[in-house]
Amino acid sequence: MAIKEKTARIEKRDRAIAKKASNYHHGALRDALTRAAREILESQGYEALTLRAAARRVGVSQAAPYNHFADKAALLAAIAAQGFSEFAAAMRQEMDAAVDPQARLNAAGIAYVSFATSNPGLFKLMFGSSAHKASDDPELDAARTSAYEVLRGAVHAVQVSDRRHAPDESLESLRSWALVHGLATMINEGTIAPGIYGARSARELITALLSSPQAEKKINRPVVAKKTGK
Repeated sequence: MAIKEKTARIEKRDRAIAKKASNYHHGALRDALTRAAREILESQGYEALTLRAAARRVGVSQAAPYNHFADKAALLAAIAAQGFSEFAAAMRQEMDAAVDPQARLNAAGIAYVSFATSNPGLFKLMFGSSAHKASDDPELDAARTSAYEVLRGAVHAVQVSDRRHAPDESLESLRSWALVHGLATMINEGTIAPGIYGARSARELITALLSSPQAEKKINRPVVAKKTGK
């Protein structure tokens, strides 16, 4: 009797899972799995993210994700592509509020750091080795290139408007990229904290770094942490 009851419970559970999966339209389950994976990425980290974990979070069978993603690498590529698209949109939106080329470049940098520090797990995935291993994914390649072109285009506009800037546009793009990416990474990894430099947020800190000397005076000088004896 116990075996029959256990079998009945399993069959009931499987029917419920199958019914829930069938409630999703073809593209809806893929989107739901992607959202769930991003939630896991931010709350539990990369190591906890698997197709099975995403399926559990959505409430579908462990086999359901394979109708949309061949493996974990495919899921990661989809998440990274989505991240780069949102990343580029965030930079463009910030830049739309500025007119001057240098102000637009600064706006792109502010959006870069703000996005990175608001989505640390996603940002790490986007620029980590896992995403780059999936470089043969056309959607990811296109999204990554589009995001970089926003920053490169902003640098190009500054170069065209002011010939006093360094003539090597590729190096200037790298310099701008290294500044914002490096700051975002240091904040995300806990190497530095905006508060140490008198800023209330990552956005305020990058704004100060990119502002004119007059504007920088509004931010307090760095506070040197006191060394404690062992």
